[in-house]
Amino acid sequence: MSPDIPLDELTKDSDIKGFALVSSEDGSILNSGGITPGNIDDLVAFTGSAAEIIADSCKIGDIDLIKGIGRDTIIIVPLDGNYLGLVLEKNVEGIEEKVRARLEGLKEGVSSEVGKLLRDRAEQLNMLLREFVKDSDPEMWKGYIASGLSALSKEDKIKGLLKLEGVELKVGKSEGLNRDEINKFMKLLLDFIVKKALSEFGKQQTKIIVQKVISEVTKKNK
Repeated sequence: MSPDIPLDELTKDSDIKGFALVSSEDGSILNSGGITPGNIDDLVAFTGSAAEIIADSCKIGDIDLIKGIGRDTIIIVPLDGNYLGLVLEKNVEGIEEKVRARLEGLKEGVSSEVGKLLRDRAEQLNMLLREFVKDSDPEMWKGYIASGLSALSKEDKIKGLLKLEGVELKVGKSEGLNRDEINKFMKLLLDFIVKKALSEFGKQQTKIIVQKVISEVTKKNK
């Protein structure tokens, strides 16, 4: 699960007392909020892993939600390799579907924000490239950017993030990525581009061009 997803939003629902995102590897709590039992980490990790083992042994497919009713009503959702435990106020009819819908809504909201971030960062790099290409060889820049994208996109989840058309960066897929991962990738690509500009135009001219683009971006964002 992307760390960008605001899990604290879940506790704004009157039916949810608290939550804990627990690592499936060591049972540690990755994130928590609201009111939860003191043993929530052990409870969620053990129940989640046991359910998946049973499901695998019985060949009944993946477990998408586990519900336990006792002193507390707890729902456990396998989430991106970890387990999210939700402590409910009470056993409400149809709460499972409500929880699924709430989580999907949060993920869709983050996906939309991440997509916008990627488009904004790509356009900023394109503004910079347009300036660099004006007084240089477009084919040289095209080959250079292509090699940079290939070198920086080795991880499967990063592949296809950006595509190159001419000397223009086009947005690809950003599913499964969070803001930090996109910012990190785009920063590496920016450094890669500026490094080439320094060798082509020198420090002073490169600085002038970068400052010009920063000024234009700032105006657009006002």
